[in-house]
Amino acid sequence: MQAKDKFLEKINLLILILILCLSQTIYADDIYKKVFNYNKSLINTSANFIQENINYLQEGTIYFGNERIKISYTKPQKLTIILSEKKGMYINHELKESEFFITKKNYLKFFFDIFYKKNHLKNTSVKHLNKQIEIGERIQLENSFFDINLTYEDDPIKLRRLKIVSDEETIQMGFFDHRKENAFNKKFFSMIDPYLN
Repeated sequence: MQAKDKFLEKINLLILILILCLSQTIYADDIYKKVFNYNKSLINTSANFIQENINYLQEGTIYFGNERIKISYTKPQKLTIILSEKKGMYINHELKESEFFITKKNYLKFFFDIFYKKNHLKNTSVKHLNKQIEIGERIQLENSFFDINLTYEDDPIKLRRLKIVSDEETIQMGFFDHRKENAFNKKFFSMIDPYLN
């Protein structure tokens, strides 16, 4: 009888562990789905931000389009960065200079994977604590590592912070004043050099 009781006790413990693991998986899937649906809803929205890089502050607005992101810095310099999955454009309005770059070989690729690819989201680490959801990933590009974290306020879900840590620097962006925009004009995200003439 004692052997049977021990066997049943082990079976009950195994069932409890399976239930806990399954509920964690379902819970994680719900968080992934919530974040992905929110990211998808960011199309045609904007938010103000403050960015800090080692004792240096910048302010501006980020715009989310259909597979394009535009970052307009207003203080202390007027700069614009336009990003797509494969390429990007950097514009210094004060110097009237533009430069193109490849985003696939840059940590910026993370944003397109997170915002536009549902399957990629499941490959990231997710923490859900204190009414915040944190999505993180460690990326290696050549000999450099980047730890990238996006923090969302939960209930209602809102993008609140981006943190990028590398060996050389730490960049943090805080997002606020989220707004729904009318559909952006296609030229708004154009990667044609505005100072070509």
